[in-house]
Amino acid sequence: MIDFFNINHPNFTFDELHRLRVTSHEVLLWSSSIDLAERYQYYIDQPIKSNRLNEQFFNCTPPWFGSRCQYSFELVSNFAETTFNIQWKSHTTEAITYRTCYILLECDRGVASMCLDWREICDGRIDCFNDGVDESQCFELEINECNENENRCHNGLCIPKTFWDGDYGEAECLDKSDLLVMPDCPDTYLQVDMFGCAEYACRPDEGRFPCGDGQCVEDFGKCQNGRHLLLTESLSVQGNLPYDCWIAMVCLSKIIDQVNEISCKQFVNLSQILPRLETCEYPIQFPTIPVLLAHVRFLYHPKQIFNISVELALLPNYVCYDEQLCDFLTPTFRHGNMTCRYGHEMGLGSDVK
Repeated sequence: MIDFFNINHPNFTFDELHRLRVTSHEVLLWSSSIDLAERYQYYIDQPIKSNRLNEQFFNCTPPWFGSRCQYSFELVSNFAETTFNIQWKSHTTEAITYRTCYILLECDRGVASMCLDWREICDGRIDCFNDGVDESQCFELEINECNENENRCHNGLCIPKTFWDGDYGEAECLDKSDLLVMPDCPDTYLQVDMFGCAEYACRPDEGRFPCGDGQCVEDFGKCQNGRHLLLTESLSVQGNLPYDCWIAMVCLSKIIDQVNEISCKQFVNLSQILPRLETCEYPIQFPTIPVLLAHVRFLYHPKQIFNISVELALLPNYVCYDEQLCDFLTPTFRHGNMTCRYGHEMGLGSDVK
């Protein structure tokens, strides 16, 4: 076994740990989280398919702990006076993309890396492809009526009026709808009220993506902790697309800017993007998983491949959906069991940068 103790917070990539023949059991013994040990074991099992080559493991020296050794408890004789510290180093603001997963619902999100966060349950957005279990029976909560001695949170929860009226500057509702001034998460998370922000859920009517630390962003907006990277990763999986076709679609759609650590600009500079489209079978479904509400999909069928601008994001020619859920729409195109409309009919304009 390699001795990593008495070193000031050493960090190693999964690739480096694997080369040193470190096992996931040893990683777990070094006070890492179970989630990280599981991800490392996944990397060991299939290093070629895994994209966790450069994920880092921080081996903390006492008394520091956390995914990047950013926390510690200052223990004193009187436990009530014990304080919680955050190590003020640059890595506390670096991307920390992995969060605890909600395991009481079996949620299929299309890829293993994007698990269900508890804040995504009953948030008005279907995240699970298996019958939308994350939004199942949420209507009962939304129409819930509270007693006379209770006030109703925006998400339907009921709390006693004594807590609602209490001027403590703290929220009792999970969606913080009882606060007049919203906390500035995650900045507050890094400075004062870490646990308050960690318990914050985005309001269902906002339709925003939860970062998992109190921050809520627009779709494809950037989370300070990097959780948005998991969303883009889930939308860029290869699925059943041929390798060259997949690279072309990833780079042309501009979901991400590199593939297998090779920059899309490099493919463009070598004039390798458009020829790769010739390996595709049309129409192309990309992303290979639904992009919205577990049933909305994009289809691409460009008529003149070599007239495509590599500087602009390629927009889908068709938007496909579940006809039973969208019976108010008149379909103009069908492909297999998919019902579709032209992209411009769904408000998609010209290709964008």
